[in-house]
Amino acid sequence: MRRVRRNLAAFAVTAALVGAGTLAGASSASAATTWQAMDKVCTSYTALDGVTPKGQICAQVQKRVTDTGSVTGWRGRVILSPANGYGMKPTTYHWYTGGLVQVCTGGCTMKTAAWTSTWSPVQTLSSGPYKVQGEFSDGTNWDLHASWGMWQTAAEKCATYAAGKVCVRYQVRHYRDIPQERSRLSYAPAGGGHIIPQSIRIGSVIDGVRTSKTLNLCDPSCTTRTSAYSATVTRTTPNPAGTNEYYATGTFKRPDGTTSTLKAAITG
Repeated sequence: MRRVRRNLAAFAVTAALVGAGTLAGASSASAATTWQAMDKVCTSYTALDGVTPKGQICAQVQKRVTDTGSVTGWRGRVILSPANGYGMKPTTYHWYTGGLVQVCTGGCTMKTAAWTSTWSPVQTLSSGPYKVQGEFSDGTNWDLHASWGMWQTAAEKCATYAAGKVCVRYQVRHYRDIPQERSRLSYAPAGGGHIIPQSIRIGSVIDGVRTSKTLNLCDPSCTTRTSAYSATVTRTTPNPAGTNEYYATGTFKRPDGTTSTLKAAITG
């Protein structure tokens, strides 16, 4: 397996371990908290004939939020709605990179009527996608993902000019069960300077095949940025193969009219 593939997997793991909010430290543990909806994914299943409904299964995640807006934990559960005599049995769940945990202590029985599991123990060190899995009474299996991880920087390129500092970052995360990547251009002005952002791109070269997605930052017109600024473009991460490169670029004009491009990449 190529080094870049290992690197992407490692960064995806790290991204999944950070929730879609700011995890508060011990000093916020005593703040008043409420449970709020975060994500719920429901899927309807059919028998092998593709017509007869077997029922619906939902994976649900909530986040624990303090009165100051900090996220201090997450919890998940599974909701079953069997149909036409089919049974559903949840088996295990995990928080993307964590170990497998039984949905029911000692194992769940086959459920033939509507059933909702208890909430999982509160996760305070990891969030990312919550995956729950199980089987049907006909022997087939199912699994569902809900929730996502915060964007994690896998590569970064910065340059400092008289007008300020410009950075381009290649970032990754998992959204439910989908790996995503994005390019993020950021600007911190200095000395009354400015830049004029032109475009940002997220792309890859996999076994010689190039793909990319570009956002034109001059649509409908170019804008001079004199204060802190950022922009992103996002896509689903292509499946890694052999020799490859994953990259983010940002192009902008400086006060003297020079056009500059920064590129952050993982290669292998």
